[in-house]
Amino acid sequence: MVADYSNGKRQWRTFASEREAREEATRIVARLNALDHHGAGMTGDHRRDLARATGYVAPLGVDVPTACSVVAEAAALVGFENIVAACKAFARRAPAARTPLPLGKAIVDLLEAKEGKGRSTRLLADLRSRLARFATDHPGILLGDFTTATIQHWLDRLTGADGKPLAPQTKRNFATVVGGLFEFHRRRGAIPDNPCADLERDAVNRTEDVEFWTVKEAADLLEAIDAKAKAALVVGLFAGCRTAEVCRLTWGDVDLTHGHVAVGSKAAKTASRRLAPLPDNAVAWLRPLAGNPTDRLFQGDPSTLARAVSDACTAAKVRRLANGARHSAITYKVASTGDVARVALDCGNSPTVIHGHYRGLATPEDAKAFFAIMP
Repeated sequence: MVADYSNGKRQWRTFASEREAREEATRIVARLNALDHHGAGMTGDHRRDLARATGYVAPLGVDVPTACSVVAEAAALVGFENIVAACKAFARRAPAARTPLPLGKAIVDLLEAKEGKGRSTRLLADLRSRLARFATDHPGILLGDFTTATIQHWLDRLTGADGKPLAPQTKRNFATVVGGLFEFHRRRGAIPDNPCADLERDAVNRTEDVEFWTVKEAADLLEAIDAKAKAALVVGLFAGCRTAEVCRLTWGDVDLTHGHVAVGSKAAKTASRRLAPLPDNAVAWLRPLAGNPTDRLFQGDPSTLARAVSDACTAAKVRRLANGARHSAITYKVASTGDVARVALDCGNSPTVIHGHYRGLATPEDAKAFFAIMP
């Protein structure tokens, strides 16, 4: 038997004969002698450091030289002072560190969080609609499995109900909502990155002039509109309220005495309350139509109101315009007052958008005639 101390601890080694044992002992002595010049220079502190290092790496099943080699290689890649931070970042990104999150569950979590923060009904409806489309087109996929290329491919091929490609702005709206979903869960540690951060965004012409109704077209439309939708059209046409906002208003929100419509935070697109002024002609149109404070101005949803306006356009032989009532109101308000900031505040928009889209489209004379349309 040979007592081998070459690894720092005694290890008994057994051989079949004394000759074999002596030969191995000779080899061990030769190895120890070759390393002796290192050991001879070790101080007591060196030995204590080696013992501590051995204690650190022992649970990992590696020896001190191997551990030192790994640390040296890592330091060469990221810098010695960054080794721990790099390992923590890798741990956060590693799939094993996170619970797989199904897309459907991720959407539900986002919507519940938004509802808990009191987001507007309109915003929540928009999120549900767009995220439902995203989920339907990606059944059974985990949130962490999406890549930028996957989402870009989906956006590039989005079409409407008619099978035609969606407008650039509509695609941008989808990208914003889907990107918000991934960002929500990235901040909560469910995924390492937001794959929507590097999406291509289609260019949108934001300075294109809007279309609005002439004074005669507006007057003809008011005469042709169904009685059930007339109050809603008046508020949109002269106060500049959005179709969705109008459909949420009650007669209690309409102050005919002081001449304004109170668009509450839950009704407004921007989730902030505002007072939309009613000109004298709008008050004249609304007074005979007024109902109980709890009654809605229009008993239907935005699509139903849009159809009613479209039918009136056909009957009056007036051009069908997307958001024609609101566009007309803002255009003539800007022409009448020249105060872009004030119109933006009244209509719940930004001065930049008002200035870029509506300024200079109508004359003050046209505006005076528009706000003089009486029943």
